[in-house]
Amino acid sequence: MKRFNRRLPLLLLSLLVLSACAGPGADPAVDPAVRAEAARLASAQLGQLEPRLTAQEHDQILELLEQLVPLRQTRAQTGRWALLPREEELVGQLNQLYEDFTQRYLEEPEEPEGEEEAPALARYDVGRDGKLTPVEGEDSYRPLWDQVKALLPEGSLDAFDRFTVFTDGEANILAYVAPADLEGTRWELAVDAQDTGDLTEFTETVYHEYAHYLTLNSQQVTYGGAPRYDCYGETDLVSKADSYLNAFYQRFWRDYLDDRLADPDSDRFYLRHEADFITSYAATSPSEDIAESFSYFVLYDKQEGASVWEQKQNFFYDYPELVAFRDQARARLGL
Repeated sequence: MKRFNRRLPLLLLSLLVLSACAGPGADPAVDPAVRAEAARLASAQLGQLEPRLTAQEHDQILELLEQLVPLRQTRAQTGRWALLPREEELVGQLNQLYEDFTQRYLEEPEEPEGEEEAPALARYDVGRDGKLTPVEGEDSYRPLWDQVKALLPEGSLDAFDRFTVFTDGEANILAYVAPADLEGTRWELAVDAQDTGDLTEFTETVYHEYAHYLTLNSQQVTYGGAPRYDCYGETDLVSKADSYLNAFYQRFWRDYLDDRLADPDSDRFYLRHEADFITSYAATSPSEDIAESFSYFVLYDKQEGASVWEQKQNFFYDYPELVAFRDQARARLGL
């Protein structure tokens, strides 16, 4: 949920599609429908790698996916979220191939800076009237709270009970939000006092972090809920079927989430799918991706192209309440 203080240019790379036809090494005993689904998943998961692989390397991927697809279909019929043991094994093998091929064919990106725990400079309780009561530290950060409020439509921070000011130095974590209770009903906002000088970066981050609240509050997800096959979930939460996050996951992440989870610390996943993401940080997870996309939705014009990152930025226009949020926020910005 925490956001690194960096912004990368938008990427307009074409995503080539792998043919669903069987390759020269295809097993004729495999059901054609399974083979076609395996080829579709290969296209989704390989991304930028697809045109670079040899025919033999393609066949390696397809052979594993042709084993994986029937297991996934079985799990779907039972409504089970967790991967079966054999699925985990196959996903691990696929991810290792993807990682090896990415290292072989694509340029290695710069490593992100690590996060360090930073002590609070000040803490405030936020009253239901929006007024701050100092709890800890020096009472000199009220203007920072007002700066955040000025970017958001009236009443946007009504669910926030805590405001924390911290610093981990410049150009690291600018801000974060987090649930203030077990259900995700009440929330905390934290801002780095040293990272507010770049107004563009600060504004993007405020909308990014607010998107976490919009997509992870108690109306959108269940904390501690049992995982479900048909709904996106993380370690401590499961999204509701009609939530923004689940709709975003079903449309943009379903085909390659297992690969992302197989090696979550690797940056090579992003290299394989640059054309799918507005920034490299968006490739971290569906929840970070939807937050980055929401920030760009609010701040920038509607996209006219058909690339995946453009579809993500335009995703929110399907929700009138989010369009209204955008209109009000942009009016405050004078856009």
